[in-house]
Amino acid sequence: MASEEQTGVDASGAGGVHSVTMVLPAAAPESAEAVAFESLVEALSRGRIAVEIDANGAHCDQPARCLAGLQAGTIDVYRTTVPDIGRLMPELHVLDVPYLLETDDVVEWVFRGAFFARMRDALLHRTGLRLMALGGAGGWRGIATTMRPVRAPADVRGVTLRTAESPVEMAWARAIGALPAPGPRSALAADLEAGEVGGTADGVVDVVEAGLQGRLAYLTQDRHGYRAALWLMNEEAFQALPPDLRQLVSAGFDELARLTLARARDRAAEAVAVFEAAGGDVHVPTPAERRAFVMAAGRVSTWYMDEYGYEWLVWLEGAIAEAEREIALANARPEATRP
Repeated sequence: MASEEQTGVDASGAGGVHSVTMVLPAAAPESAEAVAFESLVEALSRGRIAVEIDANGAHCDQPARCLAGLQAGTIDVYRTTVPDIGRLMPELHVLDVPYLLETDDVVEWVFRGAFFARMRDALLHRTGLRLMALGGAGGWRGIATTMRPVRAPADVRGVTLRTAESPVEMAWARAIGALPAPGPRSALAADLEAGEVGGTADGVVDVVEAGLQGRLAYLTQDRHGYRAALWLMNEEAFQALPPDLRQLVSAGFDELARLTLARARDRAAEAVAVFEAAGGDVHVPTPAERRAFVMAAGRVSTWYMDEYGYEWLVWLEGAIAEAEREIALANARPEATRP
């Protein structure tokens, strides 16, 4: 959508079809939600918007290339994650600081409230990319291992864990005594087969969607992080839309975020059933066990501030505190008065 010639957008904005190219990474779990977005905006625009979804790497096949294409305007929308956008704006690794987010309700509140707006404005200023939605990309991270269950940090000491290519997640792995091995999830099966890693810092959804429930015998749902999806749009492409279509596209992304966050809960329950049916052991830490992990990882917050400053951590912690207050107030209201 970088030019009229490429997209066939009418110069007046009153006619013609506005093409929106949306690129998803290979094996992205939100393809159904992307299709729902496509159907919604095409129907509500009465054919004035045509969405093209590329989930097969036709336009770009690596996050760095896709982000470069997004900035150049050769694609309009790209779904990325915190480790990848962190290369453009490192402070956003704050979303990888462990054990800050604790519940799905808090995640949904933070991802759709003032913190989201702050991220949107900062990204637009720093990168020229517009954050359209902050949703789920697989849900909660856990600790999946091959050899033994993990009930305490001592159980993972010396174990090589695949982590995302996130400096904060690597710092978390070192803090609990593991040996981080950052790399793409696509290489995990081969690494397990070769004995190069003894587990992964992935959630149950990631493990099952990769078909690894037979190779990873133990999964501890410590919820040390939440895999967020950032739906970014080229700013020139967004501004090229007439005002009414900009509003419509924004509303479509709001619905997309809602769907991905809601579906993450269902996917997790379904994946647990599949993992256990394959003979896997799923463990939910007790409050005391979780505290031991939180204490072990406490230094990661300090490490983050040393690397990236304190502002984004303060903003995130403030958003979480606000979310917890509002959720508690909503739960305390009589059922008939709840929104």
